[in-house]
Amino acid sequence: MVMDVQVVESLRARDAQAFCSLIERLQQPITGYLHRLVGNREVALDLAQDTFLQVYKEIGKTSSDLLVDAWIYRIATNYGLRYLNRKRLRHIVGLDDSFCPEDVTSYLMVPGPENQAETRILVHETLLKMKPQDAACLHLHYGNSFTYEEIGHVLGMTPEAVRKRVARSVEKFRALYASST
Repeated sequence: MVMDVQVVESLRARDAQAFCSLIERLQQPITGYLHRLVGNREVALDLAQDTFLQVYKEIGKTSSDLLVDAWIYRIATNYGLRYLNRKRLRHIVGLDDSFCPEDVTSYLMVPGPENQAETRILVHETLLKMKPQDAACLHLHYGNSFTYEEIGHVLGMTPEAVRKRVARSVEKFRALYASST
């Protein structure tokens, strides 16, 4: 997590080079996180673009002691969760016939033998069955190696609440995964 008063001040002053550096540093991690969260690369790219646009618009309203990375992941998470909630609603109402993402095999984005593809698909489908915020906690903790404190900054929760949510989410994941194998 980056908490650099100088970086925040440069961003708040609309320094183009500071924004370029920020985007260069975080675009791939944010896009990868969103891709794993929503299951669609194109949507993740759009959501990442929306995230950085929101950062540009809102940076002036922040304090100089801002945890930049956590704040940006929080914006990205909010966009991702809104997308998933709209998608779920469309599916429930019957407006979306393609609830499962097209590119599920790239979920983990970890190279491995072909026989792991089925496991990756099952993991991804299991995460889709979970509440979006629970899945987001698991993605941030296990997929992005965030600490409970960092996830707390992203999701607006205490580290203890995050720890409990991750533990409960792991149990939910195990139960859902076991029922689908």
